[in-house]
Amino acid sequence: MTRLLAALSTVEKVVSCALLGGLLVSVMLQVVSRYVFRAPLPWTDEVSRFLLVWLTFIAAAYVMSERMHVTVDLALAKLGVRAVAAVDTIATIVVVAAAGVMTVAGVILIRETAGVLAPATQFPMPVVYSAGAVGFGLIALHGIATIVQNVRDPRSVPGTAESLEEGGL
Repeated sequence: MTRLLAALSTVEKVVSCALLGGLLVSVMLQVVSRYVFRAPLPWTDEVSRFLLVWLTFIAAAYVMSERMHVTVDLALAKLGVRAVAAVDTIATIVVVAAAGVMTVAGVILIRETAGVLAPATQFPMPVVYSAGAVGFGLIALHGIATIVQNVRDPRSVPGTAESLEEGGL
């Protein structure tokens, strides 16, 4: 299971980089077509927005898999290993619950927008909206894996004195 999650994390990283590259190309096309050729392409703005939406959700899942989200851990420095693991686990349970609710809401949105097309590209909007469902689903999956890891090895939680001594974050 750990290998599968590591592979998924790698895929998320690669897809995020590809989406960022596509976003860069789309924005550059818009800039060049508008300011150099004085003939803006009507689809680049829409494509850029869609790529940014997908990038946001896939990159958030990757960040969750690597446990790199911003945290405020000043108080945690004074706690023991088990207490830090407990706080991290409770926080992750809240994230998993919220991500689960948002995944379901995303699926409902996808179903309700079936047949809706984007105005400039005629791209199916459910594909765009599925970014939320996919991203939040991945965040929930990585959150569950984090909870399991916290329970199995409390010292692996970033921010604990032991993980810092072992070269952790």
